[in-house]
Amino acid sequence: MKTKMRRSLLYVPGDSRKMLQKSASSAADLLLLNLEDGVAAAMKEEARGNVVRALGDIDFGPHEVVVRVNPPETATGRRDLEAVVPARPHGICLPKVESARQVESAAAAIAALEAQAGLEAGSVRIHAMIESARGVLGAPEIAAAPRLESLVFGSADYVADVRCQPGDDRRELRLALEMMVLAARAAGIDAIDAPCFDVRNQDILRREAAHARRLGFDGKSALHPEQASIINRIFDVTPEEIAWAERTLAELDAAENRGKALTTVEGRLLDNPHRLLAERILARRR
Repeated sequence: MKTKMRRSLLYVPGDSRKMLQKSASSAADLLLLNLEDGVAAAMKEEARGNVVRALGDIDFGPHEVVVRVNPPETATGRRDLEAVVPARPHGICLPKVESARQVESAAAAIAALEAQAGLEAGSVRIHAMIESARGVLGAPEIAAAPRLESLVFGSADYVADVRCQPGDDRRELRLALEMMVLAARAAGIDAIDAPCFDVRNQDILRREAAHARRLGFDGKSALHPEQASIINRIFDVTPEEIAWAERTLAELDAAENRGKALTTVEGRLLDNPHRLLAERILARRR
């Protein structure tokens, strides 16, 4: 069963059988089984075999399971797709995406592999990592590409490409973060923030996650299972939000029964956009 929320995305190294097995008990909503950066060139083939076996042997329960492949335009990336797609992951994560054409090409390759394996057409979805200036500037077109489920920010490569020097408040990344959210919202897909690289500093993680949520992100990546639990709590709806949503819907329903399209609560005007927000909050609670 695939979860519908992507509050937390946990990177799981494909070259570690132990970590692959352990990830099944993680609190993360989405498990990103990784074959790309972080896996040494000499370990790529072994990692690919590990991931394919894990997809067949491990019960990942309610987790959404996505495999981050090497760039499909490379020989290693093509072999990744050929091995992984028939193993039925929920999705494929494409690294370093800079244009919609890259997604379209990968989607065509995945479609052919689905057909060969007898899988339902369109069952293997795509997640695109935005990791460069070109990726950020191309985000609106990328987000609208076929099969796409989310944009995932890769801040380490982005920082190297742009040559910025982010501080703890990540102010230098604000434009890229906002552009990703806007592109995702315009296309009706999810936006997932980059991980906090200071894995031992929970205060920084909480600040980053809270900031990402305020910007409109649906979730945040994690490098360690303990980070996923913290991220989930921050991206969960709060009791205060639920109470506001329930009261808002009640007040708007009462106004509608009086023949009114809007109302006020404690001096604040409420109308249809507030209804949509309230319904979204209650949907996330469910």
